[in-house]
Amino acid sequence: MKHSIYPVSTSSDRYSYTFESISSEKIVTKKVEFVPIVDGLYNLAFGDLNSAGALDDLVKTNNKDMKEVLATVIQIVRIFLELHADDAIYFEGSTSSRTRLYQIILTRELLNWNDKFVVFGAENGSLLPFEVNRNFDSFVVKLKES
Repeated sequence: MKHSIYPVSTSSDRYSYTFESISSEKIVTKKVEFVPIVDGLYNLAFGDLNSAGALDDLVKTNNKDMKEVLATVIQIVRIFLELHADDAIYFEGSTSSRTRLYQIILTRELLNWNDKFVVFGAENGSLLPFEVNRNFDSFVVKLKES
């Protein structure tokens, strides 16, 4: 993505990242967490931090900065995978419409990530190379081998 990104803070173990989504109406703290699923595969959890400090992946922020937020998340993914070069990240939307949004973004930004990442889509339990115009249930991304 060729959009501005927000400054990011990270936890000392580099498994948790936060940044602020900023609009003229409000500032919302966003969080990205990488949670181990199995050896070498991490789940990407992403959402707003609520007043209790918990990650809420169902809230609609409506801060009119989706491009900057997603560019920041992609930057975080790149940073995490550079630290864990042999690992992969699993992600899906918290709703089917969000999963579809991720697919649209992956398709639209294909030329920007194709030289850096390998992306797979899951369909009915099978992991397949990412394809444009094919609907997937979830995604797995890893760094391309040099």
